[in-house]
Amino acid sequence: MSRRRRVFAAIFVACLCAPGTFLRTPVSWDPPAEITAEQIQTASDTDVSGWSVEGVWHLEGESLIFGGFSSLIALPDNRLMSLSDRGARFTLGEPDQPNSEAHVIRQTLAVAGPSMLADIEAATRDPESGMYWASLENNHGIHRFAADHTPEGILKLDAKALGWTNNTGAEVMTRLQDGRFVILPEGRRTGLIFSQDPLEQKTYSTFDYLPPIPGHAATDMAQLPDGRVMLLLRNLDPTGGMPPFESKLAIGPAPQADSEEPWAPKLTLDLAGVIPRDNYEGLAVRALEDGRVAVWLISDDNLSVMQRTLVAKLTFDPGTNEE
Repeated sequence: MSRRRRVFAAIFVACLCAPGTFLRTPVSWDPPAEITAEQIQTASDTDVSGWSVEGVWHLEGESLIFGGFSSLIALPDNRLMSLSDRGARFTLGEPDQPNSEAHVIRQTLAVAGPSMLADIEAATRDPESGMYWASLENNHGIHRFAADHTPEGILKLDAKALGWTNNTGAEVMTRLQDGRFVILPEGRRTGLIFSQDPLEQKTYSTFDYLPPIPGHAATDMAQLPDGRVMLLLRNLDPTGGMPPFESKLAIGPAPQADSEEPWAPKLTLDLAGVIPRDNYEGLAVRALEDGRVAVWLISDDNLSVMQRTLVAKLTFDPGTNEE
């Protein structure tokens, strides 16, 4: 294929997958009356030692408030929570558990304006208090919520000083076991570290980030029980199939502020051929009784008919990938 045809193909695919392209119907912001989960992939091994697939589910809800999920948090009692770039909060029982229920509702923020316009890209939680935090693009703020979802405040970030544009805000955020908060902006090589709750600390240190593979943007992050950090990566690849995304997982030690060496996690699993292609943007982990870790992923459907809301469960044996 000529260079010109490749460029046109990439533009065409990007348009098809862009938010608002060929909207689903009905066009309503009301919560869906029902959310269904269909298992589309069963348990299987992978070619990578220590990794296996437990299942993949396709979730559907007839509402524009359903979808666009860009974060994932593991809750107690085998539940998950995702905040979306449509300003919604989605809670669900892990779909491999019996009688799992799912609900989606608009997320109330600590600022005025329609919550449906809030572009929430990342979220993290304190497992002891139940308090959680969400980062927004465009508005460039970190919002804090009580365990009962009551908004408790916001820290506005100076996007100009950080060199962030509207679409390059805090794409990744996680609270580490020691109370530090790590943030990675989309497409940037400098991350932020708050030594404690950003709304209390307000000031941050920085660290250099070296992507494990060129062209792949970080979309979510979670800390493993052993203290290392797992990073979800995504790339737009219109030549590899539809939807035009490829995803990978990387692992590295927790980043350190003002380190002389860049934070450079190493690739651990290429998801191509392991689970269906889609725009995976949410990552959560849960320790299992046998020492393995359940790794949950959720995809952002971009409000496109070419994409789906998928929830995937993999299991990982940390002992096979120790640095």
